[in-house]
Amino acid sequence: MPTTVITLHNQHPAIIALSQTDPKLARLIELIGELTLTPSSRPYESLVMSIISQQLSAKAALTIKTRVQQLIPSITPEDVLTTDEEAIRQCGVSYPKIRYIRDLSTKVLSREVMLDQLQDVDTTELLKQLTSVKGIGIWTAEMFLIFALGRPDILSLGDAGLQRAARWLHALPERPDKNYLSLAAEGWAPYRSFASLYLWRAIDTGLVDSGLPVDACEKPLQV
Repeated sequence: MPTTVITLHNQHPAIIALSQTDPKLARLIELIGELTLTPSSRPYESLVMSIISQQLSAKAALTIKTRVQQLIPSITPEDVLTTDEEAIRQCGVSYPKIRYIRDLSTKVLSREVMLDQLQDVDTTELLKQLTSVKGIGIWTAEMFLIFALGRPDILSLGDAGLQRAARWLHALPERPDKNYLSLAAEGWAPYRSFASLYLWRAIDTGLVDSGLPVDACEKPLQV
C-alpha cells in the first residue's frame, strides 16, 4: 500500500483552517511549527505491533518487536497463523497477546476487518471492525487511524494527555471530560487528528508543564 508523508506546514489547508478557527490553537501551531505524519504502508503489521506494545515500556516493546520481525520477516496474517505459538512466545509476546494477534489475523483474512480496502471503509465502521478484535480497544483503534492511516479527523476523547493539553490550552480550571472536549473540539473538524498532534507535542516540548498560558509562551528550544 503506497503512503504519502503528511507535512503540516503553514500553507497546509488544515493548518489554515485550524488557525482561523481557534486563536489559542493558532498560537500553539506558531510555537511548534511544522509537523510531519508518515502513515504506514503496512497497516496489518502496524496493528500487530500496536498489540505487542500494549502496556510495555518503549525499550521492552522495541526488543520484542525486533524479535518478532526476525522470526516472521514478512508479517502477514497467513504467516502469523502458520507460525508456531511457542516460537512467538519465545520472542517475549504474552499468550493473551498471541491470541489477540491471531484473532486479528483470522478476521483480516475473513474480511471482518477490511484492511485491504481501507479507502472504502468510513471511520465509524472501521472503528467498529477494529474493536471487534480481542485486545483492540477504542484508544488503540483511534491511534491506528491517526498514526498508521493518517486519517485527519480523529479525536480520542479518552486520551488523558489530550485532555491535559486541552485544559492547558484553554486555561480550564480542571481537566475536561469527554463531553466538554467533544464540544470544544467541534471547531477543529475536519482536522481534529492534526489538532491533536499539536496538543500532544505541547506536552512533549514542556509547554504544558511550563505553567504559562499559551499566549505567554516562547518557542520551545526543541520542537
